[in-house]
Amino acid sequence: MLGLELVMAGHLLWHASASATQAATCPVQKNARVDVKWHSEPIKYDNNRNTNSLNHTDIDTENPYGTHVVTDVNGVMSGKITFDSNVLTSSVRFPAEAVTCLWIDKVVVTIVVDPTIAIAAEYPEGTCKHSAILEHEHKHIAADLALVKDHLQAVRQAASQAVQKVGMVGPKPIASAQEYKDKMTNYVLNAVKLQMDELYLDRSKRQKAIDTKEEYDRVEGVCPDKAKATQEAAEAEKAASEPSAITAIPGTR
Repeated sequence: MLGLELVMAGHLLWHASASATQAATCPVQKNARVDVKWHSEPIKYDNNRNTNSLNHTDIDTENPYGTHVVTDVNGVMSGKITFDSNVLTSSVRFPAEAVTCLWIDKVVVTIVVDPTIAIAAEYPEGTCKHSAILEHEHKHIAADLALVKDHLQAVRQAASQAVQKVGMVGPKPIASAQEYKDKMTNYVLNAVKLQMDELYLDRSKRQKAIDTKEEYDRVEGVCPDKAKATQEAAEAEKAASEPSAITAIPGTR
């Protein structure tokens, strides 16, 4: 009878082990939802700083006239593009085996364009110069909006690929669940950040492409030179007030 009991005990042990292994099998991973969205805040306008103050604004645009030419900054678009990423993970636990399976359930990336236009106080609203500068700065904002739209799919794809690479994680010890959750989350967040870094590099190129010498000259030429126009008007008025010279023809009176 002892031999039979040992055989039965061994069978029960194997069966329990097989059941435990089967119970701790991770489920098939469901497709994670990856949501990448964006919006733009209303444009903020600042007409309280003078030219000297704007000259000390930290901007990444290079002087198209060269470093040896000193120019005044009459307007600047100091808008920001920021992003926020959130990763939601799910898990299933097997308390009897003290293990867990983890996967990424949802990723949400929100990109925000927050534009601000500052125009030197010397050019108040309603003046020709103010309008010319404003038109130029709006080009910078339009470039930012187009930039985000162009990169949206790349950000979405980067997040989706990162989720796929993470896949189903486990079975892992329940005691280490938070550690693996952090690793999974950081992997996706880093993938999104790397793609956003590409967006910021492209932004710098696009913004610099707007601030060309030709564009600056165009803005300067939109409005007539007030000093020159005033001088020409004064000269014309003076000429009109002076008596006309009469030349006598010889032999006549």
